[in-house]
Amino acid sequence: MQIKQDFLVRLEDTGAGFQLSNKGFLTMLTNLACLHGNRIGQGLMDREKCGLSWMVVGWRMIVERRPLLSETVHGVTWSSGFGRLQTSRDFMLYDQQGTLAARATSSWLVLDEHNTHILRMTPEIVEPYGPEPDKQTFPGYAFPRECPAFQPVRTVPVQVTRAMIDCNDHVHNVAYLDLFQEALPKDEDMDRFGDFTLVYRREIRPGQRITAAYGQAGADRVLALKDEDGEQVHAFLLLR
Repeated sequence: MQIKQDFLVRLEDTGAGFQLSNKGFLTMLTNLACLHGNRIGQGLMDREKCGLSWMVVGWRMIVERRPLLSETVHGVTWSSGFGRLQTSRDFMLYDQQGTLAARATSSWLVLDEHNTHILRMTPEIVEPYGPEPDKQTFPGYAFPRECPAFQPVRTVPVQVTRAMIDCNDHVHNVAYLDLFQEALPKDEDMDRFGDFTLVYRREIRPGQRITAAYGQAGADRVLALKDEDGEQVHAFLLLR
């Protein structure tokens, strides 16, 4: 089952040159995923009724073209398969001329809404999404489980603000990009990188003290969000 939706590129979705930013792209992907859940009765507002709460644990996106301010972006999403504990969702975004703008995949867990335990994927949970495992944007791709080893060249404390907290009482998945941004050197622009992988390891809640570190591992720029003592990684971002 494919879900389609058009999005207007708003001013807040753009970066340099009024081009759609990585954060703007990720906002569209997030809203597409929410729309699919709503259509089958497993959306955010259905959690009490269906007893399920979906949690994204990874995004991978490659940007082909950046639409401009006030252009329309046509988005398509579908469930591209599932395993024992995780399911994947893929995306295609097209500009208003029908040219591919970005392709993406994501990985999700589902929790019991009442006790937050991770649930096994069962046909009853995933079949309503109409999985299409023969349609994958990155066939055979697997998200990295751990942040690659790197030597930080910049480490800064970052402030978790109330504006970043979502309806689940933790930092919204898109707002992580704002925290990562603080560690980038001034001469770097996150939107210069059209291939990025974002992996969530531990949620960030209001009032937590977080540090952001920046460095390089091979061809990748690496950004990591850690707790104050640097022991636990909350999320990491690979830019290429």
